[in-house]
Amino acid sequence: MALVATAGAVDANSYSTMTEAEDYFENRLHRSNWDDANSNDQEAALLMATGLLDRLCDWDGSKPNDTQALRWPRSFIWDPDGKKVDTDIIPQFLKDATAEFALHLIGSDMTITIDRDLEGFKQLEVGPLNLVLDVAGGAHKKAIMPDSVWIIVRSYCSRIGGSKTLVRV
Repeated sequence: MALVATAGAVDANSYSTMTEAEDYFENRLHRSNWDDANSNDQEAALLMATGLLDRLCDWDGSKPNDTQALRWPRSFIWDPDGKKVDTDIIPQFLKDATAEFALHLIGSDMTITIDRDLEGFKQLEVGPLNLVLDVAGGAHKKAIMPDSVWIIVRSYCSRIGGSKTLVRV
């Protein structure tokens, strides 16, 4: 499938072109997974990263056009410095986040549906209840969105299914 990274297009399917992804990787260390992948896998990773970003992020603002295929561009968005983000572009931060996410997706299937609820257990008995944790095995769930991607997008969205910060006044 061909990448369509035209802002606001009815057939858009990626926030980053191959050229934009390559530009991002020009200055990134530890990019061997991207470099070693063939162009079909790179394109598939960009497509998948775009879809996951739209499903995992509750983007600020709103879509300026109901016919656009993707959730960006957006209206009523300001960058961290208070500058209004244009409503007819895919901003650079999102192109970078897409490329970064694609790199991680090429490295491993972060969406794999294994039963991670029992990850970290060495032993589990039912009667009489006996539970032994394997702390070295990693008793926590790994997020689908890598922290390196979240750092890029967090000023523009909240995580879907994530917790909100409660501030008492």
